Amino acid sequence: MAILFAIVYPDQQTAEQAALTARGLDEAGFASILDSSLITKDTKGHIEHQGERHTVRTGVTAGAVVGGITGLLFFAPVAGAAAGAALGGVVGRWAKSGDGGDFEKFRDQVTQDLQADGAALVLLMETDARDRVIHDLGKHGGILRSTDVTEGLLTEIQQELDRVAAVSKNTP
Repeated sequence: MAILFAIVYPDQQTAEQAALTARGLDEAGFASILDSSLITKDTKGHIEHQGERHTVRTGVTAGAVVGGITGLLFFAPVAGAAAGAALGGVVGRWAKSGDGGDFEKFRDQVTQDLQADGAALVLLMETDARDRVIHDLGKHGGILRSTDVTEGLLTEIQQELDRVAAVSKNTP
């Protein structure tokens, strides 16, 4: 099962350092980052999303899952409106089914924690080395918020993204 989590920091520099640490954990085999995003909030409250470019599953539009989730979390524009819309539909159905309560709580907590001039590192990750991930990312501090993403939901999101990608390729 994948876990979706956000670590909220008081500044962008710390979030960027944590992103480098997470990338190192992925490269060393301690974690598998399926997707990631850095979210910043300026003094005026403007949210900006900076996606990484990980593939969630083969054939997926890079950055679409966490990018779409970022858009849902913060109502921020995401790269690829079609991918964001596809993800929004899947997550919307998930929430209506009663399984989305944890996602809504996650969204509300991250939104509340993210302060002006702050940043959050959002990761969709799988790991069998939880202690190592906690140790390495813990060096940066921050406020941790998380929710689980089942294989079934990942598969459903992937199918929707594949469908949108196929339609996009055939549309001039």
